[in-house]
Amino acid sequence: MTPKRPSDENVDAWLDEALGELGRTPVGAPSDDLMSRVLGDAMSEMPAPGGRAPRRSALRQILQGLGGWPALGGLAAAAATGFIVGLGALGTSADAMAWPFGYDALYQDQSGLDAFGWDFEEG
Repeated sequence: MTPKRPSDENVDAWLDEALGELGRTPVGAPSDDLMSRVLGDAMSEMPAPGGRAPRRSALRQILQGLGGWPALGGLAAAAATGFIVGLGALGTSADAMAWPFGYDALYQDQSGLDAFGWDFEEG
């Protein structure tokens, strides 16, 4: 029979009383048949003597080193955000679309070095 729940001051005594019966109850030993089946299953799962662990590919090792798929998702989101922020510094989307077509002279002539707000002046 489980005793009534005590106040917070004597929780340890209540646990000792409630679980004391379980500690005094004798537990029988497992049968020989059960032990032989468990050990047989364990031996079948063991690798052969002298065997080597399976090798993992370099991509899987790199992925595991980064922290797995959740970390790679965060890394991809951060890279995409950085790319979008970098394109936002160009000013207009017309300048951004000129780069893939080789018209970077348009960017250099119009924007110069003040694309990020950095003006170089001598004086």
